[in-house]
Amino acid sequence: SGIQVTSEGERHLGAVLGTEEFRKRYVMDKVAKWVRDVEQLAEVGKDDPQAAYCAYTKALCHRWTFVQRTIPGISELFRPLEDALRQCFLPAIVGRQISDTERGLFTLPVRLGGLGISNPVEGSELEFQASVKITDNLKKLIIGQESSLDGYQAGAVAEVTSDCLKDKEVRLLRRISAIVSNSSDERLKRSITLAQEKGAGAWLTVLPLGSLGWVLNKEEFRDALRLRYGWQIPNIPAFCVCGKKNSVDHTLICKNGGYLIFRHNKIRDTNAAFLREVCHNVKTEPELISIDSSQTVRGNTEEGARLDISARGLWGPFQRTIFDVRIFHPNADTYKNRDVKSLYIQHENIKKRDYEQRVIQVEKCSFTPLVYSISR
Repeated sequence: SGIQVTSEGERHLGAVLGTEEFRKRYVMDKVAKWVRDVEQLAEVGKDDPQAAYCAYTKALCHRWTFVQRTIPGISELFRPLEDALRQCFLPAIVGRQISDTERGLFTLPVRLGGLGISNPVEGSELEFQASVKITDNLKKLIIGQESSLDGYQAGAVAEVTSDCLKDKEVRLLRRISAIVSNSSDERLKRSITLAQEKGAGAWLTVLPLGSLGWVLNKEEFRDALRLRYGWQIPNIPAFCVCGKKNSVDHTLICKNGGYLIFRHNKIRDTNAAFLREVCHNVKTEPELISIDSSQTVRGNTEEGARLDISARGLWGPFQRTIFDVRIFHPNADTYKNRDVKSLYIQHENIKKRDYEQRVIQVEKCSFTPLVYSISR
């Protein structure tokens, strides 16, 4: 008849039912395969860390989520997988062995300064408990042999899901607080703060599409990680062409070599491209109207002064707005001990002091400063 009777257990809907020993063997076989997958991906990561990182975070790491959510008491069975991540995969993409502090940091999501590579041992039981809470209402309907979903309480389920997400957020914030408080590396603490800025980790979460110029070679990807976490970049010149002692922080503020102009113009042109999608008459470097001798205007009054962008239709249907870009390095000597939020306000006020009155009174339009920090 083809029916097999077993007293041990059987795979069911991607999970497993049966004795504890059978469930253990099932999960161990799964974990062994995932370990091989991680090791193979680590080999890719040695030459192409961006592709390996993207493949892991977008695909591979989701393979064991269902198993964790449906089988209790299997946390320690994921130890070989965590060992593979810690000893093979992460060193392959970072380019060196990592510390316990760094491993804890990397488990955090990118938006909180991590890499989103969670520890499967720590997360297994948490995933199961959250799944039990979220599916409790549906479980009761199944046990009661209900023939319809009229008794399904979607609002209550959504509330439970929201509570689980809030609990997870609290755990993550506690972890990052512990990492910061236990670390004696002030540069790392500052780097974590900067890495939590909105958009600072966007380069990690995007797909590496060559058509958009988002592909990084292994040196660029690892250097980007070093910038993100304040690590030393190897093999940089000891002195800058300006004669000063060289460092990453100096490189980001030195006026020699044209990097500051290139960086500014790239941000300007990117904003202008976005504005062209929704606005009219977008121009870059519009010349400001000359000021008559009878006009009293505070700030920049130079003849032929230009700001970065002008556009119509952003704040009002026909309203013209002029934008000016300002970029600052929060780890410059002047700023490194200051709160980042206060630095944004300071640079916004500088732009307003220099141009707002002239733009409003002479150009008869609105003025919007665009202030950016060099966050990673």
